[in-house]
Amino acid sequence: MGSKKKAGHRRSGNPALRGAGRLDAAAAPTAVPRQAVEPGVVLLGAGRVNVNLSTGSSLPDVMFDFAKVFPHKRERDLRDGWGYSIELPAVLDLLQLVQDGRADPGQARDLLLLAARELYIPFEAYTFEAEDHLEALCLQDPPNCPLCQARRDWFESELDAADNLWARYTQPEKHRFIAGRSGLHEVTCPVARREMPPTYARPAGDAYTAQLRRYAHSVDPHSGQSDLEYARDHPRWKAMTSAEARAWMAENTGPKGGRSYKKCRRCAPAP
Repeated sequence: MGSKKKAGHRRSGNPALRGAGRLDAAAAPTAVPRQAVEPGVVLLGAGRVNVNLSTGSSLPDVMFDFAKVFPHKRERDLRDGWGYSIELPAVLDLLQLVQDGRADPGQARDLLLLAARELYIPFEAYTFEAEDHLEALCLQDPPNCPLCQARRDWFESELDAADNLWARYTQPEKHRFIAGRSGLHEVTCPVARREMPPTYARPAGDAYTAQLRRYAHSVDPHSGQSDLEYARDHPRWKAMTSAEARAWMAENTGPKGGRSYKKCRRCAPAP
């Protein structure tokens, strides 16, 4: 779509065709196996999909791709296949199955559409959607929001980190010092207390759904920062032992003694 390639002889990637001057006009189509499998699609990774028909026929290892072409004459919702590509030999084999009566045309269409929808998140097709469209989808059907599904594992890792920060913070006898945006403090310092929530529990149920939406639709994939980083209902500062605080100070001190942090003048921490 736009780029031009220099014409010339090209060595085939198929070993069976290397050295051949031409392709046989009546090349035999790929044999499509019959298997006792459940009808549907199976994602194999890297855009490869097994397409299994209810007749027992199967198209194994079909190659799909995304974002190579977006034909405007057939524009539709991304989850309905717009922007997707599929290898031509697999399409020809599927048409052959239909012609031979070994595949129902309607089911063949539905399975290709299902494959596109199953690949929507692995292909990160949601990144081509307008943000207001994604937010509308999320409000209509929160459990199936593509952005929330794609970033759920990331969100879980953020919650794991918050659980760890809270566990440390609630052991002041062991973790006597705490570091945050304003520098190093004693864990009982009023400045630190203002920055940490009075209570914290890992969200569940509706609260989990709401916080996942808030995180998924605000996080910057390049920096990892999100609205949760500024939320006062989540622990954000790290409480440390004396040894950890000294190591933290060393890590944040340059070779000439310059510090990239401040020590609180109010609590005067001395690990």
